[in-house]
Amino acid sequence: MSITSLSLLERLKQEPSTADWQRLHKVYQPLIREWLRRIPGLRDEADDLSQEVLIVVFREIAGFERQREGSFRAWLRRVTVNRIRTHWRQVARRPLVGLEGSDTDDFLGRLEDPSSDLAAEWDREHDRHVFARLLAQVQPDFQPETWEAFRRFALDGLPAAKVASELGISENAVILAKARILKRLREEAGVLLDERESV
Repeated sequence: MSITSLSLLERLKQEPSTADWQRLHKVYQPLIREWLRRIPGLRDEADDLSQEVLIVVFREIAGFERQREGSFRAWLRRVTVNRIRTHWRQVARRPLVGLEGSDTDDFLGRLEDPSSDLAAEWDREHDRHVFARLLAQVQPDFQPETWEAFRRFALDGLPAAKVASELGISENAVILAKARILKRLREEAGVLLDERESV
């Protein structure tokens, strides 16, 4: 198994391949689309706007600089909010759907404010979503027995001794499975999950 030590974000900033862009799209497009569907008045346009957000990300990611933990997801949240506001200016209308413009403005303001409940919800959902997507992407890199040991020990929280006994492997093999897979996840995720607690 040949694995680069550069995270996805680092690869995208340096010399991205088509596969790197596809991976970013696969990880982030569903998350962005789901958030756009929550915004008053945007439900029907969520698919198109999620693509537009990713176009901005693709265009500007080389200039992204990590300044603190969580800065990528905060940057992505700002890009999303700015793209929505730009969209509304371009079409010269406010969303209708029986909502006052102030409801939409309030939603976007709360989403944009890093100390708001909505921004905290974005952060939690971002980490949960990206973690699940990255798990699915790295799983094929490991033998089924290694993955099962990791899943039961690290994700399900079973004691290593119990997992070892049930799988017919050593307790050390269970612990090593967790360490190897977490290392691979960290390599792939980089700062995409920099505030997530270790599993």
